[in-house]
Amino acid sequence: MASEIESLLEYALNIGASELIVTEGAPSAVRFAGRVCAVPESTALPFGSLLEFLGAIDGESGTFVGGPWVNTKWRVKYFREALGNAAIFRPLMAECPDFTSLGAPAALDSLLGLSSGLVIFAGPACSGKTVSALSYVSALCSSGILRFCDLDESRELPVKTGESLKLVNTVGSTSEKLEQGLRSGTDLFWLGDFDGSSLISILRAAESGALVVMNVTAGNAVGVVDALLSAATPENRDLVRTMLAASLKAVVVQRLLPAAAEGGGAVSAWEILFNTQNVAAHIRSGEQFKLTSVMASSSSEGMLLMDDCLAELVRSNYVTAEEAGRYVSNPARLA
Repeated sequence: MASEIESLLEYALNIGASELIVTEGAPSAVRFAGRVCAVPESTALPFGSLLEFLGAIDGESGTFVGGPWVNTKWRVKYFREALGNAAIFRPLMAECPDFTSLGAPAALDSLLGLSSGLVIFAGPACSGKTVSALSYVSALCSSGILRFCDLDESRELPVKTGESLKLVNTVGSTSEKLEQGLRSGTDLFWLGDFDGSSLISILRAAESGALVVMNVTAGNAVGVVDALLSAATPENRDLVRTMLAASLKAVVVQRLLPAAAEGGGAVSAWEILFNTQNVAAHIRSGEQFKLTSVMASSSSEGMLLMDDCLAELVRSNYVTAEEAGRYVSNPARLA
């Protein structure tokens, strides 16, 4: 069975898939540009094949970094189902790409000049947001000498620290680590995925003069703000709105779509929200639903609406109108 699973892993790498999904007793599938697709001519894996391949599966579910298989390290998320085991294999890059090579809008270059506040990279699962965020953090560390604190427990992709000093702190909760880092004079925090229980501490760190970078799983900038505010309690929601309005610097949303050209891989679509007085006022008042209109009318300030980005990708023949239509909120923009 090892050779069969390795063949599936090799197939996933060859087509540029972001994940291989393996379930005992069922055909395998891959996630490519955000869509789950069946592996051609894939047959059902025999029961017990995953356990044989991985060597051990502790508990009902878990995540670990395994390999190298097919000369690649993989993040493996496994779980037990009623009829057998299942696992999701995600290939890990050996190092972060350069931030300027991501193909992102030029407006994002302004983020490299930030020294404090909160910067959020967002998108659905397997959208490339973690790679973009880590490339940004690596660019900051490599461009100067910073005191950098890595609080991302997944450690899937190493940060290029350059001459910056990486602070190692493994004691306590995320909130406690943030407080300890601030006392140590940390300039830059990388948190990985957003932990709602640490919301107030995250905002305090961003207000205190440190630059805080994290991921949020959301499909658009309004969804990011909603996700943060939903982590607030009724007692501190007004405080959270005020702190978020003051500390937020930017929200960068990324989504992957299949390229129109055959064999062209995946194309990134972007949405960018920069915090302005107008944006901050809407966040403080709880009217974040108005941020879509702000982005649509603020292209001169570097903001970009996902619908406008999708429309431009269609006009430039990078993606098909059919594919863009799956994600556009106003289909008229594609006309």
